[in-house]
Amino acid sequence: MTGQGFLLELRRLYDTRFMLELEMLIGPKADVDDLRNGVEAAARAYVRERRLMRHRKPGKWEHRRLSALSEKLDAVSAELTRIQKSPNCTGKLAKALEELPPSTDPNAARLFALIDGAFGPGDPVAHIAGLLRLLQSAATHTLASVEESDPVSYHQIDLDNWNSRPKKTESQPIAALARAFRPYWERNAMRPYSAGHYDQSTKQNKSAAVDVIHLIGRKLEPDLPRTRVVTVMRML
Repeated sequence: MTGQGFLLELRRLYDTRFMLELEMLIGPKADVDDLRNGVEAAARAYVRERRLMRHRKPGKWEHRRLSALSEKLDAVSAELTRIQKSPNCTGKLAKALEELPPSTDPNAARLFALIDGAFGPGDPVAHIAGLLRLLQSAATHTLASVEESDPVSYHQIDLDNWNSRPKKTESQPIAALARAFRPYWERNAMRPYSAGHYDQSTKQNKSAAVDVIHLIGRKLEPDLPRTRVVTVMRML
């Protein structure tokens, strides 16, 4: 979520027209650049929380799988380093990569396009080697995040964290979004960051803060009901 592609997608969702509408809701103190940073921080928090909600109960084999992945990637990275010392091998692999037919797997096609677009066609082997090293570091870092790195302790700590997690609700991503946006609201708005008062005539809560979070959230969750935002704002 720190890559240029994600940022471009956010800019597409939250375009100039959106930012003008947001600025009008915030009020005369609004700093558009700061608000754009706030919208991007809020969207990242939403996506990150959605990803966390997809986690399942920890399995006993996770440590073994991550260890095996780390070891295999380490070995492959070492072999690629040897390959890169040979201009002939590197050149042949680069030529073969360029001559391969486009992948039918959309994810593989996007990855190849990303490598080509980000680094150019000059040395794809080096770019792939760098990507593998990054993945190997991520696997190693995941294992090192637990002090006791043996399989039994790793699984038990993971299980304890799972059992102590908050109950999963549909409000979690919006709550994460609202928490992330709060400091930007407090710098730019003149009204309280709250759910506001219930209006009998409209059957809704009167609150500019609710309107703003609802506006940001609906870009990520088009069917988001305003009442869910009100519930979240009451909890903050």
